Amino acid sequence: MVALRTRIRRRPRRALVLSGGGNLGALQVGMLRALVEAGITADVVLGCSIGAVNGAAFARSPDQEGIDRLVAFWTRPESGEPVMPGSRLPPLVQLLRKGESLHAPDGLRSRLEWLYGADATFEDLAVPFQCVAAEVETAAETWFDEGPLVPPIMASSSLPAVYPATTIAGRRFLDGGVVNNVPVARAVELGCREIVVLHVGLHGRPDARIRRPLDAALEAYWVARNARFANDLANLPGGVEAIILPPGERPDIRYDDFSHSAELIDRGHRNAEVFLAERAREAERRGSAGALDRLRDGVRSRRWVADARRAAVDPGGAVLRSEGEPGPPADLDQPVDPLS
Repeated sequence: MVALRTRIRRRPRRALVLSGGGNLGALQVGMLRALVEAGITADVVLGCSIGAVNGAAFARSPDQEGIDRLVAFWTRPESGEPVMPGSRLPPLVQLLRKGESLHAPDGLRSRLEWLYGADATFEDLAVPFQCVAAEVETAAETWFDEGPLVPPIMASSSLPAVYPATTIAGRRFLDGGVVNNVPVARAVELGCREIVVLHVGLHGRPDARIRRPLDAALEAYWVARNARFANDLANLPGGVEAIILPPGERPDIRYDDFSHSAELIDRGHRNAEVFLAERAREAERRGSAGALDRLRDGVRSRRWVADARRAAVDPGGAVLRSEGEPGPPADLDQPVDPLS
């Protein structure tokens, strides 16, 4: 862990923040490809749920080779047990049957071991990486940044009702999206001054028309998650910039339908490519050509909170920069090991 903190402390502070989003996480693969092609690097990668899956793979190999492996992970036919096995039962009936979850975690674990290697550790990664999960007993936001890689990512991806809780050192963890779906605040805590956000838009939001009590419950869950994201954007400290890549309009696909992954990867790449090119042109017009870290599109004002809320749901992406002097970075010498 000391090595991780040293690497973060001694380098400029640009973070990639990858949100949760289930099968829409394929959009993030396209976004990552656009960042690689634009030559945009990261000093730390932070991930939640499927963002942890993608983020760890990118931190392992932050180049075109790593992108190619992620594309294969998302698009090639699965061998062994599927990540989410199909069922002939209607979704509502599945939710009412006995048991902790709809699916066993074995298929997901085997795919993660293929992606990183069964014995991979955080220390093996080329770029510092952290992922978040929710501890059940304490209801605590818990961050992992050292030791074996696969179990914490399983914990971060343990979507309630879909997968069972993941047990690590006798403690049970659920999907990180329960507590911090788009962990912008963690990047701020680490002292990052530029935060590139890869989220997947209105993931999890049900249709506007409420047909069943379950729809109302899902809507409330979505509101709670997105409110945290909007609030974190609204509270960016002075001197911090958030660059929110465009997720585009939400595709109409089931949560367990992975047949559109190639299409989503292409969409994420195309949206991010156009967005980054336009921002680079704007920067050039302002006399700061080609420098992503000099983009200035919006300052804090009386409309800042409204701008932040809009940015949290805007399918076209956004850039938010908080005016004022930067505050001191977090004390990275404080222990963050959740299992110590």
